[in-house]
Amino acid sequence: MKRVISVFAIFLITCCLCTPASAAAAKEWTFMVFLNADNNLDAFGVGDMQEMAAGGGSNDYLNIVCLIDREHGPATLNYITKDGPQVVKEMGELDMGDYREYVRFVTDVAKAYPAKNYCSIIWNHGSGWKNANGEMIKGISYDDSSSNHITTNQLTVAMKEIKAAIGQNIEVFTFDACLMQMMEVAYALKDGCDYLVASEEVEPGEGYPYREIIQNFKKGMTAEQVATMITKQYAASYNGGSAGSSSTTQSVVKCSELDNLTDAINGFAKATMAGDFAAEFKSALNRVQKFYYRTNIDLGHFVALTKASINDEGFQTAANKFEAAYAKAVVYNGLSGYNTKNATGLAIYFPTSSYSFSAEYKDLAFAKDCMWEAMVKDYYKKAAVKTLVADVSRGDMSSLMDYVATANEKNREVSAHVIAKLNFSVFAEGNLDDSTKTNVSNLLSELKTR
Repeated sequence: MKRVISVFAIFLITCCLCTPASAAAAKEWTFMVFLNADNNLDAFGVGDMQEMAAGGGSNDYLNIVCLIDREHGPATLNYITKDGPQVVKEMGELDMGDYREYVRFVTDVAKAYPAKNYCSIIWNHGSGWKNANGEMIKGISYDDSSSNHITTNQLTVAMKEIKAAIGQNIEVFTFDACLMQMMEVAYALKDGCDYLVASEEVEPGEGYPYREIIQNFKKGMTAEQVATMITKQYAASYNGGSAGSSSTTQSVVKCSELDNLTDAINGFAKATMAGDFAAEFKSALNRVQKFYYRTNIDLGHFVALTKASINDEGFQTAANKFEAAYAKAVVYNGLSGYNTKNATGLAIYFPTSSYSFSAEYKDLAFAKDCMWEAMVKDYYKKAAVKTLVADVSRGDMSSLMDYVATANEKNREVSAHVIAKLNFSVFAEGNLDDSTKTNVSNLLSELKTR
């Protein structure tokens, strides 16, 4: 019954909306805020709608429309004016974790509040990519009532459906949420929006400074100007501004440049796999800017660190091409605080082991088009072999024994590489005594069974 009510209520939007804006000609911009506060962020959601009103609300060139689903009570569709949120319709209980609700919201609001340009904001908890009990969990818009959320692949579907319905890209797409400015997420959205605004790091509970954003929204702004303004106001608010002081990130990604950036990442991956830079990669991973989930690393900072330590012509050429593409893709990067000082605008997933990539990751559009996963797995293979060969060559069997004891089907690919390299290094090239060779042989035989 809950689901029927949800669908029926949304269907009625276009029939029942009755606001001063609905009958007007298309404005320059419509801000669409999909505000999922059906969780522990409820109070912040109500506060943010008040901030939008305090900033001036809708005007003759801007519509601000907000769908809010609170922790208790029905969802409401609101038109934000300077006098506060004006309830257009009570929507009943909605599943804000269902991507189809988001699609219906955007397409119906675009019909009722037409504009030349659209800014879509998804407001909620965000997770980017994280490890939890060995499973990959990612997404946005977590709804506590339904226990549902929108996945990264569903975002791709949503953008395709929205574009088909409204006949254009969303000019500015933003996540007022944690950890969503990742290469994997940006790539999922690239064909349906022009600019993506999001954070590599967690966001404080206050989130976006909506009063300042609305106050600084000016007539005639381009999409890039709007996206940059949002980012600047966010950084300023946490750099001693209205939200105090905190280490934060917020950046603007130009989505039309993401295909070129992916090509550059592929070139970087190929150059990496052509050599053996395991030691340099390990050093870079120890120093790279990381975020709340330590497997989220800053992509630009990582490449810069490896470029500074690897003196290989092919690698240097690939790194230079990456940096040129990266500079075109990340058009603005706003930071506050010390802990995020090396963030450059885009995070990427770099797991702690080669077998942490799940089938779910492989299904991502980015994973299908990019060699990043292959490069990471190649690094772990080379790093494992380098350590084991060095130890065994010294007569130290402890690291090999530890590796064999913990090996399983998940790292079988790495194990096969270890067996091949150790067989060559120890038996073809090594100068070990017969007893040590026998021990190594026995351990490798055991490893083959795991």
